[in-house]
Amino acid sequence: MKNLKITIKIFAATATVLIFIPGIITIAPVMAAPIKQQAHIMADTPLKAFEGIYQLKENEYMSYQIYIDNGKLVAKMLNNKTGLLLSRKSDLSFEVTDADGDETSTIVFSKNEAGEITQAILAGSQYFIRVKNIPPIIEVKLSAAQLKVVEGKYQLEGKTDLFLQLTATENGLLLKQLWDNQEISFMPLNDLLFLNKERGFPLKFSKDIAGNIVKVVAFNRDTWDKVKP
Repeated sequence: MKNLKITIKIFAATATVLIFIPGIITIAPVMAAPIKQQAHIMADTPLKAFEGIYQLKENEYMSYQIYIDNGKLVAKMLNNKTGLLLSRKSDLSFEVTDADGDETSTIVFSKNEAGEITQAILAGSQYFIRVKNIPPIIEVKLSAAQLKVVEGKYQLEGKTDLFLQLTATENGLLLKQLWDNQEISFMPLNDLLFLNKERGFPLKFSKDIAGNIVKVVAFNRDTWDKVKP
């Protein structure tokens, strides 16, 4: 068989195949692949009902403002300029991609008996409680001597290779992660409590009986022991 030529013309969901062979023309209808339709999301709760301030249960310094922008929900950490888009997956479930664009998490909202949104659960483990307002953060002024007391090297409990270096600055503390050299600045809220507002990142120091700084807790979660000189 020579000089075989196949021409395909598509009309809507049906394709017609014309096969030309010298002296013979064969017409064969072929069904094309079905056109995919976008899934419809059943959502009875209006986006307006989700707007508000949500505070992380275990860290009072990490809160998000959720608001509507161009018909979409956006979550923005207070004291931070970056907003994250929430993509709706069901009535009370959304997906959010982190600022780096490499990790997606699920946010599930819940209601009380009155039908009001009261909390959001991020990635199945972080509980954000909806609150009416957040108390203002008030920075205090510490003396150079007060800042000098918390300076030093700190080791993460249970780890032998993770260390922080804390150094006093003119207005607060500078934290340096010694495993990657990342630096984060903190302002004092009192002589034992410091905060990085942009990250919602608190440092809480504790003393021994003699009044010496011996530990610092980061994010209300990770305990670091001060390394003796």
